[in-house]
Amino acid sequence: ASSMAFGENDERADLDFNAVQRGDAEMEQKMNRVIRACIDLGDRNPIISIHDQGAGGNCNVLKEIIEPAGGRFEIRDLVVGDKTMSVLEMWGAEYQENDCALVKESDLPAFAKICERERSGWCCVGEVTGD
Repeated sequence: ASSMAFGENDERADLDFNAVQRGDAEMEQKMNRVIRACIDLGDRNPIISIHDQGAGGNCNVLKEIIEPAGGRFEIRDLVVGDKTMSVLEMWGAEYQENDCALVKESDLPAFAKICERERSGWCCVGEVTGD
């Protein structure tokens, strides 16, 4: 989404760097290849559930994916570009081309291998605890 109206400033080919959101097609394709590779595993698909991180950021996507079971998160385990971000900033941060996947602990090595092969970053930030 851009802060410019459609057609406004057509003579400029550069991006509107004041845009609220700017996609990253390369990262999206990497993520899509990971998802496709997991789906192609059929019954061995390590992904139990997947949720697109939209509005609301981490605080929304993480709690929604574990409902109604409950769980625990370690927000500091998120991969962030700015190490000075507070826990509150990380909790509410919204990212483009970012999904939350629920993966069994026993399937994490297989999932990690797929992500590594596709050069797609990932991190584990919590667990379903049932409480």
